[in-house]
Amino acid sequence: MLLPPLAPAPIVQDWLARHSRPTSFALHMVGIPLTIMGVLLVPVYLGIASLPIFLLSVSLFVGGYLVQFLGHALEGSEPGEIAYLRKKASRSLRKRLRKAIASNAATRKNPRPAG
Repeated sequence: MLLPPLAPAPIVQDWLARHSRPTSFALHMVGIPLTIMGVLLVPVYLGIASLPIFLLSVSLFVGGYLVQFLGHALEGSEPGEIAYLRKKASRSLRKRLRKAIASNAATRKNPRPAG
């Protein structure tokens, strides 16, 4: 029996929406494997402690990320990592502000005696 294909997961739909231009998509199809290869070479480097393998690993990782960031620059969209960090920082800042406001309100209700 043939089944209809499943709809892509929301995370995949979001990724595809942020990489809609063909140039950006193509740059990501090159940059992502380079980045992954750089990460996968780290255990090889750790196993044999070879400086050339370490340099290759770092070059692949950084080069892959730069290719992906170039795709985002051309498309004018924000990389997912930066969007995630901004979201986390914003939540943390809001939480701190709420605590500070609550603490300030509590201090105003119960002021400490001077002296």
